[in-house]
Amino acid sequence: MEEDRYSPTPRMKPRQMQVGMWAGVFFATLAVVYNFPPAEHSFYPRCPFYAATHWLCPGCGGTRAFYELLHLNLRGALHYNALVTVLAPFALMWFAWCCYRALRHHRFPPVPWPRTIAAGLGIVSLLFAVARNTGMAFAI
Repeated sequence: MEEDRYSPTPRMKPRQMQVGMWAGVFFATLAVVYNFPPAEHSFYPRCPFYAATHWLCPGCGGTRAFYELLHLNLRGALHYNALVTVLAPFALMWFAWCCYRALRHHRFPPVPWPRTIAAGLGIVSLLFAVARNTGMAFAI
């Protein structure tokens, strides 16, 4: 047992490895989207809802909006998908908070979403999709 205590390289805890893995996946995704514009490359997934109905779902244009956000083009991001553009900072803060909690307290935080918040997000997404498909363009 004494050999482990004096080991030159301490072992990472499983939770630290999970956080490192998820952070690595996150930054690799950022690098891919930053370097390969979705409008020019066909390896990005297509929206199955749009393919079936030719209607824009609440997430359509999200990858292009994310690309524009990474290049600090807020106007272009709002053009492609205003909902993703507005929610991206909150998603980034949530991801950072989850990583902090996992490293500090050795567990991922629970996500106790009240039904009102879940219902509110669903309603906002539905209204956004209806507005996009009925010609109520967001003037930018």
